[in-house]
Amino acid sequence: MKLIAVDLDGTLLTSESKPSTEGLDAIRQAAAKGHTVTLCTGRASFDAKDLTGGLAIPIIGFNGAAVYDERGQLLRETPIAAAAALDAVRYLLEQQVYFEIFCPEAIYSLYGGERKLQAELDVLASANPAASRERLWKSAQIQFVQFGFQQIEDPLQLLKRGAPVYKLLVFTYDEAKLDRIRKHFGGQRHLHTTSSADHTVEIISTETDKGNALRFMAEHLGVPMADTVVIGDSYNDISMFRVAGTSIAMGNAVDEIKQLSTMVTRDNNHHGVAYALNHLLKL
Repeated sequence: MKLIAVDLDGTLLTSESKPSTEGLDAIRQAAAKGHTVTLCTGRASFDAKDLTGGLAIPIIGFNGAAVYDERGQLLRETPIAAAAALDAVRYLLEQQVYFEIFCPEAIYSLYGGERKLQAELDVLASANPAASRERLWKSAQIQFVQFGFQQIEDPLQLLKRGAPVYKLLVFTYDEAKLDRIRKHFGGQRHLHTTSSADHTVEIISTETDKGNALRFMAEHLGVPMADTVVIGDSYNDISMFRVAGTSIAMGNAVDEIKQLSTMVTRDNNHHGVAYALNHLLKL
């Protein structure tokens, strides 16, 4: 038996943020052959389940902050420490950026976030007339259609009620702000950052990453790390590429991922997950 961890955005999902039907079929076939396939994603677990039509497989969600079995039972969680989460949200409010708070039950965002991003896009488009406004706005719209997305008046009240925070996600077209936020959280004791898409930075606990979560799931299932397979495309996949027995980079993956990979498959718009699983497992 192998444990196969498949990323979502840029991997199983096409550029239209829809799952590859061939990829889903390959996952089902791999499971039918006795392998365990898990989604390993920065997305919330409930969003991942909705996107993939409720596949009854384990999920590593929130960039590894929560691990669930195939029945949806929580096996492990590594939320951001409460005090660190509160300080982080206060800082992000001061920065006047769009951000989301990922909790076990929902994804919360401050009212007015869409207008904030539209205003940033106006500035960016004015300074860069050749930039595709439609393409840039499409990258932001993905945030607003996540399953479990809710808008709230006061994020500080949410945290003061003791809600566990699995991760924070910042989206901004202002690269200077993005760099400043990365630097602010980069040297902190309890927090670190990663990213899975342009214009974003994700803030998670130092105990959290996909690689640690994959190790946990492999141990839970009794699968040696040599028998683990990972498929991904972006920076938040690096930790699992470093620990897996076999690492498969998507054709559209960033160079850092390709350099760590055992093999490179087709891109996400040409069913790279299905191609890789068919080649590896002879489905």
